[in-house]
Amino acid sequence: MKNKEYPKFEKVDDHTIRIIQEVAEEVPLHVIVGNYEKLKKQKQSIIATEKNIETLLESAKKLGITPLDAKNVEPPKSKR
Repeated sequence: MKNKEYPKFEKVDDHTIRIIQEVAEEVPLHVIVGNYEKLKKQKQSIIATEKNIETLLESAKKLGITPLDAKNVEPPKSKR
């Protein structure tokens, strides 16, 4: 893979210059396909995790359990 940079310069105003860099990359198609497959698997895992969390929250609501405000959370006391 070769990166070719071609900086370009433009005047924005009397005190500012804009630097534009264009980068070209050659990426084998199998790499893109492999990354796409990994992304699909991660997406499925995230959807499953979201469903699990939603189920947990619904169950907690039915049981009357509510989350504590983060500011009021105290560490558990030791039983020693």
